[in-house]
Amino acid sequence: MSTRVLLLSARETDLRPDTDLRLVVRDLLVALGMHPGCEVLHSEVARIVDIERAVRLFRPDAVVNMCETLYGESSNEPIVPLVLERLGVAFTGSPAACLRQCLRKADTCAALRAAGVPVPATFRVAADIDPALLGGRLPYPLIVKPEREDGSVGIHLSSVVADDESLQRAVRDVVFGLGQPAVIQQYVEGREIAVSLLGWPEPRVLPPGEIAFDAELFAGRPRVLTYASKWDEESADFRGTRSISAATSPATLSRVGSIARRAFLALGMRDYGRVDLRLDAAERPFVIDVNPNCDLSTEGGFAKAAARAGLGYHGAVSAILQGALARAAGARPVAPSFASARA
Repeated sequence: MSTRVLLLSARETDLRPDTDLRLVVRDLLVALGMHPGCEVLHSEVARIVDIERAVRLFRPDAVVNMCETLYGESSNEPIVPLVLERLGVAFTGSPAACLRQCLRKADTCAALRAAGVPVPATFRVAADIDPALLGGRLPYPLIVKPEREDGSVGIHLSSVVADDESLQRAVRDVVFGLGQPAVIQQYVEGREIAVSLLGWPEPRVLPPGEIAFDAELFAGRPRVLTYASKWDEESADFRGTRSISAATSPATLSRVGSIARRAFLALGMRDYGRVDLRLDAAERPFVIDVNPNCDLSTEGGFAKAAARAGLGYHGAVSAILQGALARAAGARPVAPSFASARA
């Protein structure tokens, strides 16, 4: 008897490099098709009714959720898992509650701090707060981030600030330019380590990666992964940053892996994800970001971490799918439609 797997991706009308998942979907379809006895269907969805229709027509054993947006908004990322949870369908990736919390970076930092995970000092600035009142809250340098974005959206060289004027300008760029609260965080100057985790119910820490910043390009400027670093292949930032295997002491690697795992579990992440850390001058790790829906392309950091672990891309995708299939035995029957909530 075949295993029926439905891959869901969001139908995008205004594609950007960070939202164009067509190549990722292609890679996943190939990998899933290699899973023994797996029958795979791909469906693009734009609304809740599309999700329900696809589930009811295909009646999958598990859904591979690749929807990072819905209705064209990244803030709607939790909707797809919420619908699937209410339909009683097992799916890959983190549950809705985790995705919802991780969209609020300041709350995420607070939850991590409460769980004993070291994070830089952080606070949120909403649209109704005068940026002129921000000076003096934390010592410079600081980094200003959008609250509800990932993939370095809204991160530029000017995001790292060293005085009140540049802080006010960076906050306005986020609050008024991106239409969402800004998160202000103590900037940690040091090595950037990315830890990918895989598996359910117990996550496995994969060999960490590190961002190599070109010494000449980044001389005298903050070493941050800007939007251009990740998505603009023609830019100097893209050419000047590489993901490599993290080379540090066994003790530091163990500490970094332990902290990343604690963060993963504290936030309720599931199946796969990535935790980004910075090491300060004393080699103390601080979690600076988490991504429960990290890039699953064959060229992404997660795939590279899986390769370092000897799993390969197909092995990693298979492990992700196995988590959902293992949960499928306890899935509830498909519930009545509730698409009227937002059709």
